[in-house]
Amino acid sequence: WHNPECPRALDALILRLLAKDPSERPESASDVLSALDAIDLKTSVEQPAAGLDEAQALDSLAGGVFVGRQQEMGELKACLEDALSGRGRMVTLVGEPGIGKTRTARELATYAGLRGTQVLWGRCYEEQGMPPYWPWVQAIRTYVREKDPEELRSEMGAGAEDIAEIVSDVRERLPGLRTPPQLEPDQARFRLFDSIASFLKTASQHQPLVLVLDDLQWADQPSLSLLQFVARELSGARLLLVGTYRDMELSRQHPLTETLGELTRERLFQRVLLRGLTQEDVGRFIEMTSGNSAPRGLVEAVHSQTEGNPLFVTEVVRLLVQEGELNPEKARETDSWTIRIPEGVREVIGRRLNRLSQRCNETLTVASILGREFTMSQLRPLVEEVTEDRLFELLEEALASRLIEELPQSVGRYQFTHALIQETLAEELSLTRRVRLHNRIAEALEVLYGDQAESHAAELAHHFAEAQTLSGPEKVVHYSLLAGERALATHAHEDALLHFQRALAAKEAQPADDETAAILYGLGRAQAATLPRHRIQEAVVTLCRAFDYYAETGDVDRAVAIAEYPFYPMAGKRIGDAQLVASALALVPSDSHEAGHLLSRYGRVVAIEEGDYDSAQEAFGKALTIARREGDAALEMRTLADSANADLYQLRWRECLEKGLQAIELAHRADEPYAEVLARYSAALAQNALGDLVGLRSNASALLTSAEKLRDQWWLASALRSNGFVSRLEGGWQATREFNDRGLEISPVEPRDLCTRALLEYEVGDFEQGEVYLERLVDLMRVTEPGPGLEYAYPAMTIPIVARITGETSRLEVAESACQVVISSPSATPYAIACARAGLSLLAVLRGDALAADEQYAALEPHQGTMLNYSMLAVDRLMGLLAHTSGEADQAAVHFEDALAFCRKAGYRTELAWTCCDYADLLRQRHAEGDPQKVTALLDESLAISRELGMRPLMERVLSRRDILTA
Repeated sequence: WHNPECPRALDALILRLLAKDPSERPESASDVLSALDAIDLKTSVEQPAAGLDEAQALDSLAGGVFVGRQQEMGELKACLEDALSGRGRMVTLVGEPGIGKTRTARELATYAGLRGTQVLWGRCYEEQGMPPYWPWVQAIRTYVREKDPEELRSEMGAGAEDIAEIVSDVRERLPGLRTPPQLEPDQARFRLFDSIASFLKTASQHQPLVLVLDDLQWADQPSLSLLQFVARELSGARLLLVGTYRDMELSRQHPLTETLGELTRERLFQRVLLRGLTQEDVGRFIEMTSGNSAPRGLVEAVHSQTEGNPLFVTEVVRLLVQEGELNPEKARETDSWTIRIPEGVREVIGRRLNRLSQRCNETLTVASILGREFTMSQLRPLVEEVTEDRLFELLEEALASRLIEELPQSVGRYQFTHALIQETLAEELSLTRRVRLHNRIAEALEVLYGDQAESHAAELAHHFAEAQTLSGPEKVVHYSLLAGERALATHAHEDALLHFQRALAAKEAQPADDETAAILYGLGRAQAATLPRHRIQEAVVTLCRAFDYYAETGDVDRAVAIAEYPFYPMAGKRIGDAQLVASALALVPSDSHEAGHLLSRYGRVVAIEEGDYDSAQEAFGKALTIARREGDAALEMRTLADSANADLYQLRWRECLEKGLQAIELAHRADEPYAEVLARYSAALAQNALGDLVGLRSNASALLTSAEKLRDQWWLASALRSNGFVSRLEGGWQATREFNDRGLEISPVEPRDLCTRALLEYEVGDFEQGEVYLERLVDLMRVTEPGPGLEYAYPAMTIPIVARITGETSRLEVAESACQVVISSPSATPYAIACARAGLSLLAVLRGDALAADEQYAALEPHQGTMLNYSMLAVDRLMGLLAHTSGEADQAAVHFEDALAFCRKAGYRTELAWTCCDYADLLRQRHAEGDPQKVTALLDESLAISRELGMRPLMERVLSRRDILTA
């Protein structure tokens, strides 16, 4: 700055760039470039000639001509400023191919760099074979390579070992990392996602981050799932997520459509729509590109034919520059301009390709089959009769024409400057030629990668699959199997599913062998992680096929590993898991350590899925005997936790609590964090049912702490649910809603969370929102095969509760049908039956059906003195309503008194308020001595609670009763 030969204008520009007030800074990188162009820098740079030759014009394009987009850039800068202030944001740039999404993102990135932000890029590609999470891997890898290891270790924390599973550079930079534990697919993926989100948030506190994910329409499903997760975690982060995608390519079934739908529903991102440039912008672009003023006729012709699409404009103008059509003499001689782009920009690209040498075109055609990105080492063996020096010359020719570009920080790696260029080249090939090229590429890459081929299995599987008619199925199967296992290891379950399905299809006509069994085992695990819960039986069927093969061939270890694969049981639904574990037990000695682990799992599965409590207890007893004989505290803890969970579904609350607490006591001797969270969860639900709010609060809080440490999706959702119990019972609606929101983010179709949220909204009088969640719960039931699962049990109970709050009875037949489905099932658990009985009880009350009320009264008698979880109905209040319906007023009064005592002792204020009102209704009708005074007291208590807690429907009900009393 202080060089006396440095122009004052440059000093002024630098000061503007560093200005604290954003309004004083240049608006765009192009403004900076324009300002530099206007400064006399002859002391260091020669002034350009008056006219630009072709090379200079092309260089100016590469230098970043950027026109228009003032409004869009204003929105993007506002999002960036929010992120810099600690209010993390997500924004998407949307438009047709070539509209300038990536270019606009680059402009934002330049501006963000001037604001002291680190910009990370991740790009998605259309071709198959890319590793899962590829855009995220690129972005994180860039960050990791530039960061001091100690700082990196601090920022990643315990999550480094999970991130290293997909970004190998992490393990290279941080040697000594452990391998993460083997978990259920959803649990393992949640750990990975949570680790990445936590890392990005922590890193952004040291320096703000902009993370650009380009071409999301080609993103793999795991990458989209991670995007959705990170978007939900942006609060408090100095992080701006920028995504670009082509909206015209999104169908209803496109994975990105579903992701964006969820993000839109949760209001987690802002969409910036890009349309064509104006005619004025096109004129400015031509002038900046060619260095000459643009004739009006030319501007009108280009804008008319390109509709302002920046890619089309760029390609047309680039071609005109190359052909010398824009030099001043030629421009003056031309009276009319005709710009044709039939079939869009491909013809323009084709004409540009025609200007290259034949050998260069052939080389690029081979490269187009390799993919959008390619390396010199990949291309070298595929281009025949060309020396390495000659190949460099051919690539230099393509670089000079701006058809390809070198990737920064990657020597020898190139990419096509636009996907349409690659597509144009690839589509010119006949099917036969394309198959042959894929075969050559596959064989050449296999040799090139050598011992590292496994790391590139997805890429090799793609090329061998495309060439299968030539190369046969063996390599397709081999590399697809490797790619599938690698995808599972990095929690890219959707990618794994595709790899295993392709491998199995290639093996279709061959007899079963070890390879087939391995494919089936991988496919079953991928299905378990990707299929909705109501289709999980398909995964079990696949795993059973693999198990049967290993059992028949005597490979006991692999067979047992399949049987022990962690599934969370499907309550009341026989999906074959119990039979699978039973078959594995037949392969091992009955009193062996292996048998102990299988028995513990068998007991829990057979109790919850088949409702066979006696067989479960026998299995748990044997497992405990083995554990104590072996002195295995971990197995003992796991068995007690499994047994407590089985008791929960049997409504054996005291046994459940006792075993749960015993398992928790063993935690100091056994490192079994998953057994501990299972034990705490089961104990918490038992304490809720038994009216122990203090114990529930303590266990729920400890459960949440443990689940957050585990970064386990299933258990975090369960812990949030348990903590929601506490606030809901006390009338803390906002806290309950926050817990529920977090749970639904993890699992949007979890019936327990949908039930909770629907009832919450109806309780506070927001019927419109309540209807949203109730409809989602009913929709879930409709897509689930009829049975005694929670998908039927919770609608059966929830619909009548809502009807009693609102008076709306249109869905009562739906509820009654769901109740009968649950109760008639031979595998229904007592827990599910109790939910259905609660629904039938309220239906009897709503209809005034005394016979039905008597039947449900008898069924509920064994559960007196407890609370029904999730509905938060005291069984004694329900029995009081039933007795009242049957005309047994005195008996009803006894139950209502018991319900009052239960709720007051427990501190269950919301249920206490409803009990007071229902009891008052009974006494008002009975009208015995002392009843009128008690009615008034009960209504006053109910009104005080409902007013304080904002229970508007109940408050209105109580006020209507008081009006009747005073009339």
